[in-house]
Amino acid sequence: MDSQLDVKARTLRGCTDDLMEPVFGHRRWLFGLSFLLLLPVCVNAGEDESFTESVVIFNTVCAKCHEGECSNRLSFENSPEAAASHILRHYPQATGKQWLQRELFVILAYMKEKCAYYPMHASIPADRVWDGSLLDRMTTTPERSYFVPLGPLSPGGYHIGLEFDQDVKLTIQLVSENFEMVVEEYFSASDRHLDIPFSIKGPGNYYFRMYPQESARIIRLAITATGNGVDHP
Repeated sequence: MDSQLDVKARTLRGCTDDLMEPVFGHRRWLFGLSFLLLLPVCVNAGEDESFTESVVIFNTVCAKCHEGECSNRLSFENSPEAAASHILRHYPQATGKQWLQRELFVILAYMKEKCAYYPMHASIPADRVWDGSLLDRMTTTPERSYFVPLGPLSPGGYHIGLEFDQDVKLTIQLVSENFEMVVEEYFSASDRHLDIPFSIKGPGNYYFRMYPQESARIIRLAITATGNGVDHP
């Protein structure tokens, strides 16, 4: 039976196959940018979240390096085929999945061009409380690394409240849309809970990223404002 990622990528795969046909010779340099501009039209024609899992894979596996080297220009000049060796070296799970390699190429090209995370069609709850079903769409398997858009946050003090299905040791990162780390620490959840105070200095969109030492599922994630400063426990 096809995996969830296999099924969700079918619409996108048809779009990428159509775009791949006319790519030859000197036109390969232009392909990255034209492919990037045309792809969202194809994605929007299908399921809204058809691209979300690939974005999560990129932002938990690949972005750690590419955030730091972002140059505000399209420096990846090769076609998806030429970039495949780079992708497979860092994410061998994409072996034999040309459509996934193409998706990761598009996301990489977007980051190189825009110096930004690829837009995710992910719901942000009005109360900023995510349950397990929402969070399951923003994790990798089987590692259970997470990448969750938190939406815009204003300057002030906040808490990240986490509930897990088991106690776990993990690294938590809170990253701004400009790739600035607000939180980057190693934690140990006790009684399946973790509470992390943090402070936002500049307004903007922020993202939660998690790397567990052992696979653990987040049952609940909540962002709570505490005032103008960080309310340490």
